[in-house]
Amino acid sequence: MKSSDTLNWYPSQLPAVKRILGAAIIAVEKQGRPINARTLIEYLYVVQAKKMKLDDRIALQTAISVLTDNQNKHGHI
Repeated sequence: MKSSDTLNWYPSQLPAVKRILGAAIIAVEKQGRPINARTLIEYLYVVQAKKMKLDDRIALQTAISVLTDNQNKHGHI
């Protein structure tokens, strides 16, 4: 499932996705790690997945999908 499809089909999830990404950015910044797609994805997989309510799981998967698509599109190797 691509993030562009998810956001088109679930526009009501957009505020929850923004909230999840915002919390991830603040937490990664407090750790002193660089803020990029890879560190945010790692944070969401490891830390946030344990703390999320069942209702926010779809928004979490959408946020991870958005970051993954961004990393694939704009990542430099």
